[in-house]
Amino acid sequence: MSDTLIYAMSTRGSMKIEQFNELFRRVYFPSFEQVEESVEVDIRRQIVRVLDSLGYCEFDFDGRMVYMCKPSLVLLPVFGLPKAALVGARSPALIQKLKGAVKIRRNKAVLKYLHHSGINAAIPAAIFIEAMDIETIHEIASDVRIVYETSWPAAWALANISSSLDTLKESLIFESRAEPNWKRRVFSKERLVFSGFESDNPASYLAEYKDPVSQQLHHWLWKDGAAAFVDRDWGRYVFLADEGLNILLYDEKLQKLAVPVTVPLPCVLARAVALCTGTAPLLAKTCPESIGTVPPEHSVQIYSGITHVIAKLVASKLHQKLIYTRLNRQRMDAL
Repeated sequence: MSDTLIYAMSTRGSMKIEQFNELFRRVYFPSFEQVEESVEVDIRRQIVRVLDSLGYCEFDFDGRMVYMCKPSLVLLPVFGLPKAALVGARSPALIQKLKGAVKIRRNKAVLKYLHHSGINAAIPAAIFIEAMDIETIHEIASDVRIVYETSWPAAWALANISSSLDTLKESLIFESRAEPNWKRRVFSKERLVFSGFESDNPASYLAEYKDPVSQQLHHWLWKDGAAAFVDRDWGRYVFLADEGLNILLYDEKLQKLAVPVTVPLPCVLARAVALCTGTAPLLAKTCPESIGTVPPEHSVQIYSGITHVIAKLVASKLHQKLIYTRLNRQRMDAL
């Protein structure tokens, strides 16, 4: 089942969000409405984010469109022999061509598969080319007629070119506004979720509003009675930074980075950490005790192969300080 969704999506260069939703329902199962944002993993949302972060496609929620990325081989930042991951649209014919190109170079290259399981079962199997040298991978890409960038690992390039919280904050325009008479939820810094249950009326908060006609979500960052429109993902990190709260967990020994599922990384940074390995992050829950600002038993995505340098770069872009901890079985329960 892992390749069914991506094969169906790849038959089109682009599609409306509604068309993707229909494909997803056919392949997986219907999602459900939630009164309050849940700390549990929403299957559809997880699949959408992983497909985007692994470079298979790009979701434009403002334009209500999904765009397939061109088939490409991207260099992974690994030690030892060069290794590249297949990203973008794919078809059975493309996979056969790739196998053929590797087969005639079997003394210099090998094709490897990694199938995802559990909640990530709908994510395409990760396909890698490992070769004696970069030139061999370039030759394979040329034979198959797909893009291959050999100069720099994609993870490094993306982490460096990503926007930062400083740039985002400079673009915010705070104005005196009247709140719309729409359904509202406010981001809770204690539980790291958007909630319709508010216990106080703080001077600064991040609010989510739902347009009753289009059902689109809009996000406003409020400060002392003035509000600015903000992207949902970046907005959460602006709010957390202003509150001095850190939520990125890092295990330097295991080179793993854990990010709460309710506070996902902005798109480019998510793609940077995902393309450290080219595989979907592991889904787990934290231990019964809180870790830093992360609440107990909170669902997280755990990315592997994240060097300390990349982890610090990603954290700095978000004004976060890494929380150093152990991301092992004693502290995490896999989902």
